[in-house]
Amino acid sequence: MEYSDKTVAICMATYNGEKYIEEQIQSIIDQTYKDWVLFVRDDGSTDDTVEKIQRIIRREKKENIILINSDFSGGSAKKNFAAIHAYVKEKYSFQYYMFCDQDDVWMPDKISVCMNRIQEVENNEASDNLPVLVHTDLKVVDEELNVLGESFVRYRALNPEYKDINHLLAQNNVTGCTMLWNKALNDLIHLDIDGIAMHDWWISLSAALFGQIEYVDRTTILYRQHGQNTVGATKVNNIGFVVKRVQQMGHVGKTIFDSVKQSQTLCDVYSDNMNESDKANVLRYGMLLDGNRLSAVYVILRYHYCKQGLIQVLGQLVFWIFFRNYIK
Repeated sequence: MEYSDKTVAICMATYNGEKYIEEQIQSIIDQTYKDWVLFVRDDGSTDDTVEKIQRIIRREKKENIILINSDFSGGSAKKNFAAIHAYVKEKYSFQYYMFCDQDDVWMPDKISVCMNRIQEVENNEASDNLPVLVHTDLKVVDEELNVLGESFVRYRALNPEYKDINHLLAQNNVTGCTMLWNKALNDLIHLDIDGIAMHDWWISLSAALFGQIEYVDRTTILYRQHGQNTVGATKVNNIGFVVKRVQQMGHVGKTIFDSVKQSQTLCDVYSDNMNESDKANVLRYGMLLDGNRLSAVYVILRYHYCKQGLIQVLGQLVFWIFFRNYIK
């Protein structure tokens, strides 16, 4: 099969996804933008996920749906996406890339919306060979696709206008399944590195450091919530969220620890390529655990290493002051 300079490589990671996989793949087949290749990597499913994918390929006679054979089991969504990204990067050279979850539904214009925006940026003469990442909003739905929230961004109290490295070090606002990025950014990133908190978070940080992040204020995915979500959507800015986080101090502490570790990893990987200002900001965040509680709070406020949404920022500061011992 021949690929053009507008072909989009879609990387789908699957694991025990038989319940929703056909609906998701069909939503990709139904895209108005037709120049794509779907790479599917299964991480050792014990249900009929692989068999269903194979049946779709035979039924649709689609050369642009490729099931990757792999004996390696990563054991997590992060490692599965890292493995499929490494495979595609090693064997192919596409101009554009996307990630895809196994249980969502893509709206028909998802790819075209993202491609239109990324090409607007790339067509600017000043953007020649610029790493570009485009992302969108999502609609939060339940198992039966009933709407729980019209906007994931509002549901999670995120602010996509925060594109600077300092805010993104503390909290990612780029959802992996909405992303489209170009080859210039793809050439920079490797996801099979110890110290990466999440694959989409790492890519957004790389784009913030060396390129441009563009947000399209459109919902392009039905983001399905069910009992097996690896990463789900929790509604923020209500009393239920506060209670839940109080009950999950260990989880909150690990998330903060992982973000600090990730900052240290950014320095290890990109130190020679960062400008001095970005390097200082990344180093400073990576040293947050070296000081005492109040010095950490001062640094967070002074240099805007803040989360997004008032409740989350207040919770972040309270956690550092009173629950610092949970960060480990």
